[in-house]
Amino acid sequence: MHMTPEEIKEFWRDFCERHGLAKDLVAKGEAKIDADPEYWADQTMWRLRDALSEPRGKRK
Repeated sequence: MHMTPEEIKEFWRDFCERHGLAKDLVAKGEAKIDADPEYWADQTMWRLRDALSEPRGKRK
């Protein structure tokens, strides 16, 4: 499933809201997403894959 840059930014905004991050940080993140949305869409997927590949005792 392809994510649009706006969908990625929505996910980012929701994350920031859940964690109480400052609005300036939200804006900086949106600028990074705009610069390379494909990279940022894949970020958590790589971390998930890595977490699943680690030995059971090291998973977070």
